[in-house]
Amino acid sequence: MAPNPNNGGSNDSYVKKLVFMFGLVYFAQGLAQASGLISQPLSFYMKEVLHFDEAQSTSYLAVLTLPWIIKPLYGLVSDFIPLFGYRRKSWLLLLNVISAGAFFWLTGLDEPSKIVFALLLTAFGTAASDVIVDALMVENGQKFNMVGKFQSVQWFWFYAAQIATSLAGGWLASMSDPGTGLHIAAMITMFAPATVAVASWLIVKEDKAKMNLEQLKATTNGLKQAFTSKTLWAAVLFLAFWNFSPSFGTPMYYHMTDTLKFSQTFIGQLGALGSIGSLIGAWMYGKWFTKRTLNYQLIFAIASGAIGTFAYLSVVTLTPYSAFLMGTLSFVFGIAGAIASLTTLSLAGRSCPPNAEGFTFAALMSVNNGFAQLSAIAGAWMFVHWFDRNLTPLIIVSGVFTLLCFLLMPTLKAVRGQKAEDEGKENK
Repeated sequence: MAPNPNNGGSNDSYVKKLVFMFGLVYFAQGLAQASGLISQPLSFYMKEVLHFDEAQSTSYLAVLTLPWIIKPLYGLVSDFIPLFGYRRKSWLLLLNVISAGAFFWLTGLDEPSKIVFALLLTAFGTAASDVIVDALMVENGQKFNMVGKFQSVQWFWFYAAQIATSLAGGWLASMSDPGTGLHIAAMITMFAPATVAVASWLIVKEDKAKMNLEQLKATTNGLKQAFTSKTLWAAVLFLAFWNFSPSFGTPMYYHMTDTLKFSQTFIGQLGALGSIGSLIGAWMYGKWFTKRTLNYQLIFAIASGAIGTFAYLSVVTLTPYSAFLMGTLSFVFGIAGAIASLTTLSLAGRSCPPNAEGFTFAALMSVNNGFAQLSAIAGAWMFVHWFDRNLTPLIIVSGVFTLLCFLLMPTLKAVRGQKAEDEGKENK
């Protein structure tokens, strides 16, 4: 039986277990995502062993975005099709077992096609698990009035995982054999989804459920109304454009390795600095920015995003201060980046019409993820084929695209004046 909200003592114990579980799940996701522990060892493997250039590396991994683009589908399946009688815990068990198994398979792979297929399985399991855990968080957060608490725990441990994976990933990438570093990263990461699989089955309490066709029909009607909302489409347009600023993430990694001559360990430390900044930024957002209007938040996000982008022009060439400058940029704009990211998530949450919040928010996050990947592909392609591996014009183009988001502000007039406080922080 699911816990009874009127049973205080029993509920307190269950809530503590949920706090532990949500922290564990997000820490595990920070490890298991493609941007987690395996990210830098994989990038180094593609560069040194497979001899991929920046565009090839980005295109090679583009397929990993697909499981994140179809996130609304996972929500619908979990909501309306119980597995072995449960809508949440049995799906979490299955999906995380798939992820763990795929990481274990990856420990013995060297062929590019098999590596990317194994990674695709891990991305599928992680993305679907993310949607279901968020649904579980919303259900229990509303029941126990703990949405804000659950969210703060999730994001804290996600950023903590990013700090750990940046340091460990840098160390693994610095090993003499890139293949060994990649395989050890996969072996370590395997334990993250395996632990979530066990924890979700042992901790989550829920009643048995049956397929709910009536609720599915009601949700379908709600979705029809949702997609006639001008506010929703304005948010879709803004999120698409915001994320389509040509990214220089992969070119910057190659630039740090080949031009700035940073060691893989130091590159990992830069990632940790950025994650520490992100953790601080998330705290600052909850402390101060949620008390401001969304209009204020969006202006800050666009301005800081453009300034942060142009600031990377200071590390285009190698100087005695390159390491210091890159460390400062990673930390400062880790803070600003987290605030900007949470602002766009707040915009997405505020734009969801009633009776279709879950599916609509997942759909907006699919726009977010899809256009972010298109941005990465476009940036890497432009860097190689248009700019002759010159980072300066790519940085300028990216910064200008970010500034152009100001032109879309008038389309968001229905939500710009609203505050995000008391909403709980929306999911990633």
